[in-house]
Amino acid sequence: MSDDLVPGDERIAIPIRATGYFRMHVPDKLPDGPAALLVATHGYRQPPQRMLEYAISVAPEDAIVIAPEGPSAFYGPRVRERAIGRRIDYGWIADPRRPDSEKRNRDLIGQAFDYVEERHAIDPQRTWLRGFSLGVGVAVDFFVQNPERGAGIVGRAGGGPPHGRTAHKALRDRGIFWHTGARDNDYTPEYEQTLLDCFDEAGVHVEALQFDVGHNLLDEVQDAVYAW
Repeated sequence: MSDDLVPGDERIAIPIRATGYFRMHVPDKLPDGPAALLVATHGYRQPPQRMLEYAISVAPEDAIVIAPEGPSAFYGPRVRERAIGRRIDYGWIADPRRPDSEKRNRDLIGQAFDYVEERHAIDPQRTWLRGFSLGVGVAVDFFVQNPERGAGIVGRAGGGPPHGRTAHKALRDRGIFWHTGARDNDYTPEYEQTLLDCFDEAGVHVEALQFDVGHNLLDEVQDAVYAW
């Protein structure tokens, strides 16, 4: 854990242990050999269960699918007058010490990988990471530092951590499928092009598609992702 202090911040950094969570889908019939694995990281406030269900719809039918749960839980918009009716949302929010929270996210995803691999034979050549929105940066950050754990990454309407861009060369022999929205105000086409340029400068080939939609990019890309 970093002990660097933010100016004016006199908090003391101490290491703690915490429990992370993820959801998993195992198909009724697994292949005779190692199985495919899809690791799906949700976006800001996106329910992990929804990400799991969506990831199942775009994964091969015989693939195991897992959806790590962002460790930052908070109350969403009030759905009734009483506080008890408020929804719990999840995120991968970076605190003032961003390296600490990014390491926490990587550890969570890595432990989820380990859990699955201890119970099922997994084919690394059929293992992909898939992120949406904020979850794209989380997936990219994990993958550039652990490229041996997968064959490729699917990024949907998201970005990548600035400190990770120089490490994109680690993905030179991996498959990258990027899809963006022409009317996305959260991750604008201009921002996305900057990120794609970073991949290009690192010698990483990216198959990129742009759709005439906003930020959500759910049903519009489902067929394209499944085919890829």
